Formats: sequence, C-alpha cells, structure tokens
Amino acid sequence: MIDNLSIDGTIPMPVFCNHVTSRHHNSPLHVHPHHIEMLLLLSGNASFYTEKQAFLLLPRTLVLVPNGVWHCILTHDDTPYERVYINIELNLIHQLSTTRTNLLKCFDRARHQEVGTMALNEQESTRFTSLCDNLVDVIDQQHDAADIYQRILLTEILLLGNQVAPVPQHRENQMPQLFSKIMQYIAENIAGDLRLSALSHHFYLNPNYIDKYFKSQMNISIHTYVIEKRIELAKQLLGGGESVGETSVHCGFRNYSSFIRTFKQHVGQSPGKYKQTHQRKTPLS
Repeated sequence: MIDNLSIDGTIPMPVFCNHVTSRHHNSPLHVHPHHIEMLLLLSGNASFYTEKQAFLLLPRTLVLVPNGVWHCILTHDDTPYERVYINIELNLIHQLSTTRTNLLKCFDRARHQEVGTMALNEQESTRFTSLCDNLVDVIDQQHDAADIYQRILLTEILLLGNQVAPVPQHRENQMPQLFSKIMQYIAENIAGDLRLSALSHHFYLNPNYIDKYFKSQMNISIHTYVIEKRIELAKQLLGGGESVGETSVHCGFRNYSSFIRTFKQHVGQSPGKYKQTHQRKTPLS
C-alpha cells in the first residue's frame, strides 16, 4: 500500500509495486476504484480487514483485492512486517488479456468473498517476490525496452495469481461484533442520517465513544469514511446516467449545494462535469 495514500485510494499511475519491511503498520481503511491489488505477506503478525471481515494473515499468503473493495492491514506487535504488493490499473489488465485468457478472472472469483487468499508454497512465494522486485527495477530505471519488459513481468505476475489454485482456508472472522454492526448499518443507510448523533441514538452509545471506537479499528473517522462511501456511490450513479439532483438525494447529502461542494473537493470537478465525461454510453441496437 502506497505511503500517504489518500483515503479514496486514488493511484496516479497505471502500476505501483513495492517490497518493504516496517513495524507497527496501521494503514487506514481505503479503496482503489480503478486498480486491483496483490499482496504477499512474507513475515509479520498482521490482520487483513475489509468492510465485513477481518482475518489473520499467515506467511506466504497472497491476498487478491478486487477494485472497489475497502481494505486495510493492521499489525499487532513490532515483529518485522515484510510484504510485497502491486497495484495494477484495470485498463492495463484488459490490454494484457486475450480472447482466450482473462487475467482478471482470479479477481472476479475473489470478489465473491470480498478478497481472495492463496497459500503459496516456498517456490511460488519466491517467484512472486522475484517478479515484483524485477518489476520495481524496470519501472525505476526505464532503460531501453522497459515498456516491453514491464508488460512481460506484469503478465507473469497476473498469470501466477490465476494459475495457483486457491487453497480452501478457514478464515476465522476476527471482526468485533460492534464494529460489524456499525459497518452494516452504514451500508444499509447510506442515503439516511449517519451523523454521530443518529448513530448514537441507534446504538444507545455515546457519540464520542462511537467515533473513537471506529477510528481505533480503521484509523479513519466515521465522518471521513461515510463521505468517501457517498462520493464513490455518487460517481457510480452519475456514470450510470442519474441526474445530479437525484444522486445528491440517493447519496445522503442533506442539501444540493453541500453535495456540489463536497464532490468537487474530493473529485476535482463538479458532479455535472463528471457526469459529462464519465457517463457510460448506451450500446446501439
């Protein structure tokens, strides 16, 4: 995961790859709208979180994260946390795929469980690590034919993710019950009142406690998380042809002007402009 990555998970390049060791790594809950992620744990005591589950990562576990899935990793102690990870833009994967080989297949399969996990053997783990390390060198050096080498390495990395059979693993869900209920309530009421006062009334808990509890779990505030969820939903609705006014209501913004202002702050353009440039075209019959 990129250091200092924005909560909305925007990655400003087609490919980002890294091999890093750190301690006490607690990334905030975030999402990559247009990139998949592959993460291999080499060492460390850490858990992987999504919106619905949390599970302990074992060494040589490869996690496949489809685009649009909120996730983060929290370490439990100061054991060296070594991992190799790569983010690849969807459009690039489509370009690398062929009519016979869909390199996104493993991520489509993983989406049924939010994320997929694979238990790599030592040879597979070493190969994935080596491919990613070589890719980092190619990206950094940009020598002659670097673009070709990059496409070859990316294809091999994605093929590995598709060819290694997912090993059925019992992923004991470590998600605290209260946190799970809060996440479910937000998901089911994204168009409603999700202010701390409303959450406090629903869960019969002090609003400051709820806010601190959520932040202690995900390293972001409830307010930030809700806004980002609403902006992502707004982009989907606008891309599908919904009007700006309808989108504002369906995404839970209390007034139209607040929606316009917040959307522009997060996306960099007004909802109307975004709709013009991103609305999906209806195929001709």
